[in-house]
Amino acid sequence: PKICVICVPIASPNVLAPGSCHPESKKVGTFAAVFSTPDKIKKMFVKVYNIQVMLHKNTFEFLRKLDKNNNREWFADHKSLYDEARQDVENLASELIPAVAEFDEEISDVNPKKCMFRIYRDTRFSPDKRPYKTNFGVILRPSMQTGKYSGYYIHIDPCGCFLSSGLYMLSPNLIKRVRCFIYDDLDSFKEIISEKQLVKETGGLRFDPDEMLKRVPAGFDSEHPAAEYMKLKHFYVMKTLDEADLTSSNFTSTAVNTFRTMYPFGKYLNEIVNIF
Repeated sequence: PKICVICVPIASPNVLAPGSCHPESKKVGTFAAVFSTPDKIKKMFVKVYNIQVMLHKNTFEFLRKLDKNNNREWFADHKSLYDEARQDVENLASELIPAVAEFDEEISDVNPKKCMFRIYRDTRFSPDKRPYKTNFGVILRPSMQTGKYSGYYIHIDPCGCFLSSGLYMLSPNLIKRVRCFIYDDLDSFKEIISEKQLVKETGGLRFDPDEMLKRVPAGFDSEHPAAEYMKLKHFYVMKTLDEADLTSSNFTSTAVNTFRTMYPFGKYLNEIVNIF
């Protein structure tokens, strides 16, 4: 294989791409690295030099084209565009995993290839027969947890992006467990969801009237202070973003800082999930 040689400044934490030159590089010195493949170079840059990997605009452009040409023939003819976009998202996940693992060590062994949702839609029971999703989704959660377990979700969509954490679309048994736990532990739950930075970043726990019960479910007192929480079908927080945010050189820092504020909330929910 070809041998690639690169030189980067030791004290340049915000290099944006292999080969970037920092104006202070002569003052701080440089480090020469030799690798056998470009992939190894990229991994080394991300891990050692904390490079800010952001999504490319081409990734959003692919999703817009797919939205207008959502059929198997077009997808097959433009598979290379999908492969490039998917790799772009995987590169982003590869950088986020070790950064998030600094405050949530359970994320440290997540495989970036396996934390991405499939782009293929399940159309078996849907009147919408379009074969492909027009977004990318990434979920960072412990590798052994593949079911309902809170993690750190990134939604990538030209129509709207967001970061989220929590529990969504729960089974009847699990949602009952969550409701009962919060009902009996309301003070602790309210302390977590009212944390100042979490509220600032996300607006707090999501209350969507279209995704709530009209009445307090049976078994819970409608006059109890936790009554409104009992109506929830989902328990999650969310920070809305746009395309410009995800293609900004500051995005990984934004995502990591936001996920850090979400961590106590997700940890609390996962403790409920782990109760057998």
